[in-house]
Amino acid sequence: MVFDKNILLGRIVDDNTWWQDRKIPFYDEFSKRRYYDGFYELVSQKFPHRAVVLMGPRRIGKTVIMYQAIQDLIDSGVDPKRIFYFSLDTPIYTNLALEDLVNDGRSINEVSLEGAYIFFDEIQYLKDWEIHLKSLVDRNRKTKFIASGSAAAALRMKSIESGAGRFTDYFLPPLTFAEYVDLNGYDNLLTETEVDFAGPRRFFQCSNIEVFNNHFVDYINFGGFPEIALNSDKVKNPERVIQKDITDKVIMKDLPGLFGIENTLELQQFFNVLSYRTGEILDYKKVSQETKTDNKTIKKYIKYLEAAFLVKVLHRVDLSAKRFKNITQFKVYLTNPSLFTGLFGRVADSDERFPHLVETAVYAQYLHREHEFLRYANWKVGKDEGEVDLIQVSNNFQEVRWAVEVKWSDNPKAGKLKKFMLKNNLPKGVITSKTKFEDYDDLLIVPNSIYAYVVSKNALDKLDKEII
Repeated sequence: MVFDKNILLGRIVDDNTWWQDRKIPFYDEFSKRRYYDGFYELVSQKFPHRAVVLMGPRRIGKTVIMYQAIQDLIDSGVDPKRIFYFSLDTPIYTNLALEDLVNDGRSINEVSLEGAYIFFDEIQYLKDWEIHLKSLVDRNRKTKFIASGSAAAALRMKSIESGAGRFTDYFLPPLTFAEYVDLNGYDNLLTETEVDFAGPRRFFQCSNIEVFNNHFVDYINFGGFPEIALNSDKVKNPERVIQKDITDKVIMKDLPGLFGIENTLELQQFFNVLSYRTGEILDYKKVSQETKTDNKTIKKYIKYLEAAFLVKVLHRVDLSAKRFKNITQFKVYLTNPSLFTGLFGRVADSDERFPHLVETAVYAQYLHREHEFLRYANWKVGKDEGEVDLIQVSNNFQEVRWAVEVKWSDNPKAGKLKKFMLKNNLPKGVITSKTKFEDYDDLLIVPNSIYAYVVSKNALDKLDKEII
């Protein structure tokens, strides 16, 4: 269908209101995430000449930080008429080449592209987007291009294949627990302390762990999505928002479009099973029986769900932290425990599934650290068997750097963890609890809520140092 050119140009003008007002209307309504500064540094960076590809799941603030970047560019002195924004899920833009959109926008303002900033939101809706974007980058050496997309892994794979040297990927994770606490002002419950675990780390203690745990429970249910987490009193039926606007759209729209999936109902049912089993050890036989799918389809669907950033697979090592030649079991985590709420409803801390969601929430704080080799340990040697929930190994699998056992209890048992530590010459381990905080020479017992905050807080502090 060919739209009237005036309708197209009118839509572009409507979407770029700062050309006249020099202001994003809702700019002041949204707090900046801690990941914003790193993104804006790439946006404002002149060299090397690369497009910025902002990646992450749905509804975690990608469009918001693009608008925030536009406002900061204007405030820094960039001509508003040289800043263009196109949301490629807009029906009137369907099947239009990126270059045609840019030329249409430029013609309205009668400006050159030199020194311009071009924002493409939801770029995955354009077929072969990476080829179009690469061409624009190559032919416009003095123009900055910024794109966003929801299917993170798929975008990364395509950018590596077709955009080598032209694209810089920037990952925006779901709202971390440290962001959730700090942005809501709950950090007044915390005081900084020190523990010695895998080298000195910034740790915190809590003046009222019961209240802090209540915030942790709320985070598990709704905290991964900024719009809900920071406006909980204004959002009606948050469970429905998560289901309809996030999981359903990804399963029914994004993935079929990216991978040509026809049986979306089967994929939805498969995702439901994995979601319910988040944090559990699974094997292909068990998953095949529960989902009535073969191993080839299981692997394919997991790849799709990882591409859409709905799940993350964690691989297994043995008691000596060595990999298995034949992969028969694995763990699958929801990338955000709030996704469970969208599918199955709000979960109380007394629910039988809640410990698995606690483990999911702890793991989620590590998602931005993809370069680290995270695994879980599981072994059975004769009558001796055990598991450690989360470990970090060196990239050659010759050294275990730390190990964590996640428990939702104030009487956690550390026997299996200590066996793993002894086998791998690990001087100190961590076991999480509900409210207990005790620091021994070989073991740190720390509440899950504190540990989740510490992991994400230290990561954000490290991010700030990298920006500086």
